[in-house]
Amino acid sequence: MPVTAKSDHCQPPPRCAKEVCEAYRLEKGIVFLNHGSFGAIPEPIRLAVESWRARIEARPIEMIARKMKQHLGEVKHVLGEYIGTEPHRIGLITNATTGVGAVLRSIAWKQGDRILITNQGYNAVRQAIQYCCERFGCEAVILDLPLPLEDHQIVLDRFMKAIDTHTRLVIVDHITSPTAIILPVAEIARACRDKGVLCLVDGAHAPGMIPLNIDEIGADWYTGNLHKWVCAPKGCAFLVASAQTETWTHPETTSHMHGHGFAEEFDWQGTRDFAPWLTIPAAIEFVRGGFPGGIREHNHQLATWAQKKLCQDFGTRSISPIDGSMIGSMATIPLPPPIAQRFASAADFQATLYDTHKIEVPIIDWGGAWHARISAQAYNFPEDYFALSAAVCSEALVR
Repeated sequence: MPVTAKSDHCQPPPRCAKEVCEAYRLEKGIVFLNHGSFGAIPEPIRLAVESWRARIEARPIEMIARKMKQHLGEVKHVLGEYIGTEPHRIGLITNATTGVGAVLRSIAWKQGDRILITNQGYNAVRQAIQYCCERFGCEAVILDLPLPLEDHQIVLDRFMKAIDTHTRLVIVDHITSPTAIILPVAEIARACRDKGVLCLVDGAHAPGMIPLNIDEIGADWYTGNLHKWVCAPKGCAFLVASAQTETWTHPETTSHMHGHGFAEEFDWQGTRDFAPWLTIPAAIEFVRGGFPGGIREHNHQLATWAQKKLCQDFGTRSISPIDGSMIGSMATIPLPPPIAQRFASAADFQATLYDTHKIEVPIIDWGGAWHARISAQAYNFPEDYFALSAAVCSEALVR
């Protein structure tokens, strides 16, 4: 099928400010549509983290032993305002998986307790649950969320039916990793409270992708990454505990501050590189600019446009509302059926896109149907999605 830059549906948004687009140092010649996996750090943030490292190395004892508590307090003040919670309930960690591990470690499990997660939950989280089940005799319950998902009520109804008297903990993605769909976490957290069940929201992709007010969500815990859509350095994430759970939630590493309270324990888990955490305010400031409403608004508009464009080009049906109301800065697009008939596996096709077409994008086999999960970031332009469309369509037409 022909691919052209012309389109009969909505137009893509204007580009971000030139200095923002050019701040990312991705290798030229590669169409990078996978910001969602590990993020990409802009140059001003790279310089900021190196500056912090230099300051720490110049005066290690003063910076770490005497001043780090103050510096981290300032970081959490800025972060708390950005994600909608109180600074003293923020535990700084290295990634969202670490936050899930801390919660699982802190709960006093009994044999027969059930942990509920969806079939779209992140694999590392599912592995952590499996380990917990093997160790304590718990049971993992996998809730099926069918595609397409076009109504939050369907999701909520399925959770309500799946929670029973044995359910101890519900883990729900704010934005699903494989399908990039926003789930109604506030409503699910409320249902858990009504049933006396603990709720952990895995918000790995949410900070910097969608507006966030963790206190309004009302879950027992919320964990999220900052190295993805806030574009902070790798190793930046957080765990927020509610007022009811912070007194008995502990980090996976027990260190000197054990028993001194949630914030103190998470601030100090031993010697580490504190520089990425100290750069969080600079990263937040960066993503707030560059476009009316900030980079986040640009990314959402671009992802919504790209979802419509690619579904039209591929002749496939969107797995979420085509108006973009259930996506943020990513969209998972069903691929033309001939693709799955031509290649041995989704991984094989992903490798072909990279090796032959120089396009970096995840290809996901979901229930036997193959999808491309696209990201939209400040450095992405419509031409990137035209290139993906052309590559997919050309491969689908090859006999």
